[in-house]
Amino acid sequence: MINDGRRLACAGVKSNRIFPILLTCAVLALAACGDEKPSTTAGPAATSASAVPSTAAPSPSAAAVSDKDLCTAAEKINKDMRTKLMAVVQGGGDLTKETGAILTELGDRVTKLAGTAGDGEAAIALKEFGAEAGKAGSAPDPGTAADNPAMEKASKDINAACKTAGAPTTF
Repeated sequence: MINDGRRLACAGVKSNRIFPILLTCAVLALAACGDEKPSTTAGPAATSASAVPSTAAPSPSAAAVSDKDLCTAAEKINKDMRTKLMAVVQGGGDLTKETGAILTELGDRVTKLAGTAGDGEAAIALKEFGAEAGKAGSAPDPGTAADNPAMEKASKDINAACKTAGAPTTF
């Protein structure tokens, strides 16, 4: 495990649920994959763009993405953001600044993805989550801002809707 000041930061994250989506998952991933080497790529994976079914807003005549497809794409985005956060935690970067950027990107990507879907439970929860992640990302202390009941509720709503749709997520 990490033996410097970051260990305390990670332990605090786990006990305080500061980043209900990102940091908790990052801490769990660190514990589960402690012997794995971190990815050396700092940018988003080349396949991350394919996680969003369409880059344009759907036209009224276009078929909306199903909740199952929406959830599958959302989980890919979530994993990509966790990978980025892991790289920051392991690399010793400015956790506050980088977390804000990651939360902002997460909010933007999830909101854009939700725009490709109809008005299903998963799409509604993703839109709510995207708005909360964006607010937290632009806050002076993104970690504290992300630890709020609205973001926690949206995370639970995404997981419940996606489980029902047959594509479980770990938000």
